[in-house]
Amino acid sequence: MHISSWIKGGTELNHKQRRIREIFLYFFFGGLTTLVNMASFIGFDHLFASQSIPIQVFTWRADLLDVVNTTVAWILAVLFAFVTNRSFVFQSHGSFFREMVGFFSSRIVTLVVFEIGCLLLGTSIVEQGMGIPKDTAAFTVFGFAVTYLYLVKILIAVFVVLSNYILSKVFVFRQSSSSGSGSSSEPSSEKETE
Repeated sequence: MHISSWIKGGTELNHKQRRIREIFLYFFFGGLTTLVNMASFIGFDHLFASQSIPIQVFTWRADLLDVVNTTVAWILAVLFAFVTNRSFVFQSHGSFFREMVGFFSSRIVTLVVFEIGCLLLGTSIVEQGMGIPKDTAAFTVFGFAVTYLYLVKILIAVFVVLSNYILSKVFVFRQSSSSGSGSSSEPSSEKETE
């Protein structure tokens, strides 16, 4: 098997090779999607560095600007992820509109639960539990200050990529067993073992 055959996928790959290819490409493009998300988030954070929209519910405090920032970064990342997942990872030929709606719908789950929920929880733990302002630099890399906010965001990204893989595989880019298109997606009835 040539490397170009492996990259392109297709019917000449056996089931195991397709599965390995799919997982590798998903996590490769997932890493790139995470970079799009982080770059957007950090860029927006720097653009509005001196701004804050404080909210308080009982004794819990948060910055609404973090939610807006996360949502903008999420939109850009999800657009990138949809194109790469549909075209390269799952090589789907299903209904574009149905898959796009399913893709964005499944991503809303991870936006609310992980991207926003865990970000607010993580920054709350850092600021209120540990007494460290979220914009405090934890360390620097090549002159770039990595704040506690960015560390929380990076940790969350791991869970987001894993959750999104499962949601894409099971709910979005599934194909019927009669497709025979050479796509690496399996029927939705097959159990996911990853």
